[in-house]
Parts: sequence; C-alpha cells; structure tokens
Amino acid sequence: MGQTHQTNHDIRLSDARMAAMIEVFDDLHTAASEGQLEAMTTLNNRELVGWLRELMFTAQETISEIESTRMYGEPVIRLVK
Repeated sequence: MGQTHQTNHDIRLSDARMAAMIEVFDDLHTAASEGQLEAMTTLNNRELVGWLRELMFTAQETISEIESTRMYGEPVIRLVK
C-alpha cells in the first residue's frame, strides 16, 4: 500500500482572510466602475450579478443567524400578556 498524505487546511476565518475577501470585492468594484470587468472575470454581467446577489443573501442570513443566537448566550425573556 502507498502512503496517504493529507493536507491540513485551516479553513477558519481570520482577520487576514476576511480582509483578503474584502480586497477581492473591492478590486471587482474598481473594475466595474472603470468599465474593466472583462479583465477581472470571465463571467458575463448576468452571471456576476447573480453570484453577487447570492453572496449578499448569504451574508445577510449569516448576520441574522449570529444576531438571533445571541453571541454571548444571553437568554431571551419575553413577556406574554
């Protein structure tokens, strides 16, 4: 049997990884505002807008989940009449 090598990929998000993601979108914005999208992506405008809308939806849903679970585990008390 051959030896199996497993690569240890750390997929946790750090400030550096989040900053790198923001930089990609900032570069995309710059290309769009300068009319140079074809230099940045092989996607057509419809495809790109679809992906961007999906990213926005996912980001908004993630924020909602984080906020609804109370990051610090604080109990939610509701008064019922």
